[in-house]
Amino acid sequence: MVLTNVILPVFFIIFLGFLLRKFGKVDLVAFSRAQLYVLSPALAFMSLAKPEADMGLILRVLLFIVCLEAVLIAISLGIGFAAKRDRAERQAIAITSVLMNTGFYGIPICVLAFGDWGLVYATIYMVASSITQSTIGIFLASAGRRSVKDAIWSIFKVPLIWSIVAARLLVHFDAVPPAPFMKMIDMLGASAIPLGLILLGMQLESIWLESAAWRASLAGRTAGFSIGEGREGAAAGGTCDPGPGGLDELRRDISGGIASSAIRIVGGLVVSYGLIQLFHFSANMNQVLVVESSMPTAVNAIVFATEYNCRPRLVAVGILVSTLASVASVTLILRYLGT
Repeated sequence: MVLTNVILPVFFIIFLGFLLRKFGKVDLVAFSRAQLYVLSPALAFMSLAKPEADMGLILRVLLFIVCLEAVLIAISLGIGFAAKRDRAERQAIAITSVLMNTGFYGIPICVLAFGDWGLVYATIYMVASSITQSTIGIFLASAGRRSVKDAIWSIFKVPLIWSIVAARLLVHFDAVPPAPFMKMIDMLGASAIPLGLILLGMQLESIWLESAAWRASLAGRTAGFSIGEGREGAAAGGTCDPGPGGLDELRRDISGGIASSAIRIVGGLVVSYGLIQLFHFSANMNQVLVVESSMPTAVNAIVFATEYNCRPRLVAVGILVSTLASVASVTLILRYLGT
């Protein structure tokens, strides 16, 4: 069964990360940096230093993701205008609807569901989506405060990009490193998947901590709180004071987060299914595209929203709701795909 063979193993590891953060008081920043600077680049390198992972396919997947995100941005902004949301709310809904957790969550799901080729294609999707997250995500969050040039330049500050370039250059010049070196890279890359799930659980624990404050606000107690206050969470240091609107703003953030999580999962599924009819990928690639495009909101969204003060509480609700809802949605999608 999909639930027991794919979903439960993934969420068990996520839950271990949740418990590790809650009771072990583990440094989240150290885990994040190890993943960003060592393990994720190793995973990309081991997957792309292969002839079958060609640049043409990566560019086609990138175009697919750009089309997908363009449609989702239009839907989310349209709903925001129709619901008479202010500019910050519209941008927050768009961020939550567009940014997908294709790495920490999507890759292990595809590996368990599809096997070795699932790893290769899911990694290609993660690589392409990381480019759009570093540009479109920052642009949406900054809402005009940062130039497009600066957003594009930020791509080249991420080690993941350089591992991609190195892998493809070595394949092109038939200079792939010898087996002992590749075994080391493979070990690091393989460890990126379980550690990424543990890191996701730790990040969700930080967001879940704030839900106590939301519930307290709705119950008529304090309405003010701070995302990551006193802890180095995924959104450490970002304030999320409801302001003069108090309880009304809190309700708007919760409803906006729920709506954006629905756009992220349902919209991602429907739009991706339509797009694969136009792009004519292989059958295996089509399956990975649909699954990855229906992933819950990436935790990076709360980082961008907090950095640019773009309603981080709304984004946090969207991350939490979409991740929990994905237990059912991913199960149904994989069953539909016949896995």
